[in-house]
Amino acid sequence: MITTQLPDQGIVFWPVGTGDSTTVVVDDEHVLQVDLHEMALADEDGASAAAVVDRLVEVLPRRDGKPYLAAFVLTHADMDHCLGFADLLSKVTIGELWATPRLWREYTDGDVPLCDDAEAFHQEAKRRVSATMAAADAGHEPASGDRIRVIGYDTDHDKHAYSELPAKYLSYPGQAVTSLDDDDVSECFEAFIHAPFKDDCAAERNDTSVALQITLKDQSGAEGHALLLGDLAYETIKKIFDFSEAASRVLK
Repeated sequence: MITTQLPDQGIVFWPVGTGDSTTVVVDDEHVLQVDLHEMALADEDGASAAAVVDRLVEVLPRRDGKPYLAAFVLTHADMDHCLGFADLLSKVTIGELWATPRLWREYTDGDVPLCDDAEAFHQEAKRRVSATMAAADAGHEPASGDRIRVIGYDTDHDKHAYSELPAKYLSYPGQAVTSLDDDDVSECFEAFIHAPFKDDCAAERNDTSVALQITLKDQSGAEGHALLLGDLAYETIKKIFDFSEAASRVLK
């Protein structure tokens, strides 16, 4: 049985076969989860795959007596990147969701079905869009558990409710995020958004994956970096490196 504990700060790449389940520990209060693939074989004796939801429930920090995840990022809605999300949502308080407009496009595109957990993510994202706009209309911030960040562009942007979100809840390639669940963690964390690119907003699901460069900094000033690329193909990854070099932003 895999009983890995979370580090004080760092990144855990859970063994899940195909797909991704990556946990980014920023500090003792803020943990970011990028994608999820909960595999049935993780329950088998001697399994080499992790029962990620169960492990997270065990090791996450707690708020109000419940396991707490500052943010969950879905790079794209393939099953091996979101399997187990509904179970996670029922057991863990998730401060904010990060999603791409591609999710809304897929939901209205009859020939691109969503798996059950992608559908659960989409319904939760829609609920949070409504809750965030209601809070903004009332002149205050949405509560933890109601927050959402929509990342990227889409050609049918104006057809969906997320287009009415205040600008602070919309992020785009070339921008850096240094807060989690409305907490400023800039002293120790940055998520620089590389993709999805505007030109790819209506492309195939994999080609619209969120791509992030995660930077973690400790109290001594030492930095660690990781690139999380979803299922982007070579052409898009090459574009990320070319654009980063042209903008003098070195990938580490």
